[in-house]
Amino acid sequence: MNKFDHLFATAAPLITAGRHSVDIPPTENHPRWPVSAVLRPDPADPVALRLDALTLEAAAVAGPGHYQTGQSGSAHLTVRALERHHEVVHPDEPRIQRYTEALRAAATETPPLTFTVTGLTLTQGTVMACATASSPHPDHFQKLYADALGPDAWLEGDTQRDIWYLNLLHFAAPIPSPTALINWVEAHRDHPLGQFTVDTTELVRFRHTSGARPHIRPETLATVALIHD
Repeated sequence: MNKFDHLFATAAPLITAGRHSVDIPPTENHPRWPVSAVLRPDPADPVALRLDALTLEAAAVAGPGHYQTGQSGSAHLTVRALERHHEVVHPDEPRIQRYTEALRAAATETPPLTFTVTGLTLTQGTVMACATASSPHPDHFQKLYADALGPDAWLEGDTQRDIWYLNLLHFAAPIPSPTALINWVEAHRDHPLGQFTVDTTELVRFRHTSGARPHIRPETLATVALIHD
């Protein structure tokens, strides 16, 4: 059983029992939604558009109020989370400058990164799109960034992220029909969405956005090109 299969098998009974995680808009020092280094597919890329469409479908099945993280422009793969959430973040703050310089150092040794989205899975708190890297470069980029951060890598410590993914939904409300959601995701477990390549990485902060498609919106603090030949 791979990690994505394990996540589904673990999450399904929790969601059935109504024990799914419920996200809330982040506040100062909230442990989630911190400044992070991310990779985002181009919003016009066919994979991003397919993710957006599936996010709408997932939201319709899960019920109202959930964060539609996978919508075009919001969907992202996290390279590393860097600190607890802060309401006010400026690009020129010393720590943000350090995070950015570390990102530049790692990017100079990293070529554009290619991922394939292979289907969906569930976690206790999300509907997740599963991704695989086409080369060792993405995992190596994570390590390069951690090394370049030095003491600023404290939040995730020595933790090694062992999967790549893009969340479609973060649960933020009740799920009226858990079985319908589980069955919908199970039907999309093997649902290839295609391949995309990212040639830049970003340092972002997150801000809650309400409206017809609520989500925690990534806002760019810095953009760094991946430039190694």
